[in-house]
Amino acid sequence: MSTVLIVDDDPLFREVVAEILTAADHRVLLASGVHEALRLIRLDKPEVILTDQMMPDLDGLSFIHRLRSDREWADVRVIVVSAKAAPEDIERARNAGANDYLAKPFSAAELRAKLERPRLPVT
Repeated sequence: MSTVLIVDDDPLFREVVAEILTAADHRVLLASGVHEALRLIRLDKPEVILTDQMMPDLDGLSFIHRLRSDREWADVRVIVVSAKAAPEDIERARNAGANDYLAKPFSAAELRAKLERPRLPVT
């Protein structure tokens, strides 16, 4: 069982993804934005972070930059979950330090597959 932090400003999205992950025996932490996520990871380091790319307080790519610049959080697996799925969006996420990318909408099976996949190095 891994701990997964979901960072998304849409409460319904957070709830649905949390249900999928809880049913798959993951422990779930929820944050409505980056500032809340940063507070949570100081208290409980997750193994995986699912973050939206577009959020009101700070975008997901800036969040990833902050994580990668801090030695304590640099190794946390980060998967960007976003409706922006053009090749250049995925490339920007990878350049920011994302380990993987999942385009919205997605199925529960796709989400579980991303989490079960071996960790890909940051490229």
